[in-house]
Amino acid sequence: MTSDRSVLEQIRGGVVVSSQVMDPRSPLDDPRILAMLAQTGVLGGAVGARVAGPETVAELRAREPGLPIIAITKHYEFGTDNYITPLRADAEALVDAGGSVVAVQNTAGTRPAESFAEIADAVHSRGALVMADIATLDEARAAVRDGADMVGTTMFGYTGDTKGGARPPLALIGELVGAPEAPVIAEGGLWTPEDVAACFAVGAHAVVVGSAVTAPERIVARMVAAAPRRGGETS
Repeated sequence: MTSDRSVLEQIRGGVVVSSQVMDPRSPLDDPRILAMLAQTGVLGGAVGARVAGPETVAELRAREPGLPIIAITKHYEFGTDNYITPLRADAEALVDAGGSVVAVQNTAGTRPAESFAEIADAVHSRGALVMADIATLDEARAAVRDGADMVGTTMFGYTGDTKGGARPPLALIGELVGAPEAPVIAEGGLWTPEDVAACFAVGAHAVVVGSAVTAPERIVARMVAAAPRRGGETS
């Protein structure tokens, strides 16, 4: 089956809303709620959504039949360096649930099972695209060599070599544009309209915005930090 690359045109120049639970204590951890949060992003003009888990993918797909969906699964329990969709079975389940694109981490370090290339092959065989979540130019080049259709800066700031780097990673986006011959998706650290504009100015194909719009606890925490009385404090 040939992967449907029209998704790349659907998201070109647009904002993809990431609707995920960022705090394990969050009461929003429900596929129906997360799908509805993604829908509110679409109402605001988002051209796609990034969501986690086949249940949320299926819920959102039923609500938005034509929406480009970037799908992921996270596995922290293996203790490996690569934890975003590191298993072929999960990637296949995400496509079967309605994912248009499966995001797979491809950073240096350990993996729990299959290689990035093996997972990419499995996704392509089901007709979906692969986004490589990377942190460096070398990781992006390796991912494109092994089958990535697009690369995202998702992991910048989370890996050993990039911790402490400014986000959004404008310098990295500039390096990636044209280098690995794949569209660059800016993700990570976008909090303002100015961040979005800056990413497009250096050549991003699309941008993903998450915590700034769909993580109420993080949005509120930013406001609380500016208040005389901090959250939880008593007079």
